[in-house]
Order: sequence, then structure tokens, then C-alpha cells
Amino acid sequence: MHFLASRKSVVLVIVIGVVLVLSSLALAALTLMTQESRISEAKIKRIRAMYAVQAAMVHSLERLRRSNVISSHVYVGAGVEGYPSSGIDVSVTRVNGSDNNATLTIQADY
Repeated sequence: MHFLASRKSVVLVIVIGVVLVLSSLALAALTLMTQESRISEAKIKRIRAMYAVQAAMVHSLERLRRSNVISSHVYVGAGVEGYPSSGIDVSVTRVNGSDNNATLTIQADY
């Protein structure tokens, strides 16, 4: 009977050890997945901000090209994490004295 009790205790220790190892692996995997998710989210936000900036600039340039407006203001990054809440004010101005090919000179300042 003493032999059977010692065998049960050895099996219990082994089972507890295996459960601890599996729990540690699961926790490590969960931690890595969470970090990857955060990195991906930050990358997506940067890509969205870049496309928002490009779209705002194209919109402003088209507005200058199609109308008689001399200057236009675009607020880049409004509501995007890492930017001021109101965005960065970018002034796009059509410069007088464009060349003879009817191409407008445009200057952007922020």
C-alpha cells in the first residue's frame, strides 16, 4: 500500500508540473499575441494618417486648380492619435508669377 501511495504522489507532481508548463506556454503566447495586436494597430493608424494627409493635400490642390481661390487651409491629422486634437494647419498657396506653360506654382507651409 505504501508503494501505491508514493506512486500516486509522483504522478501528481508530474501532472502539476505539466500543467504549469502548459499554462506558462499559454500565457507567453497570449502576451505575444497582445503585443503583436498593439503593434499592428499602431501601424494601421500611421497608414491611415498618411493617406488622410495625402487626401487632404490632393483636395486642397484640386480646390486651388479648379477655382480662383488663392490659398487653402487643410487641418492634417485632426482626431488622429499623436497629432494635436485640431490637427496641423497646412496652408497651401498659389504663387503669383507662374510660368508660361500655364502650370501653377504652389507652396505648402505648416
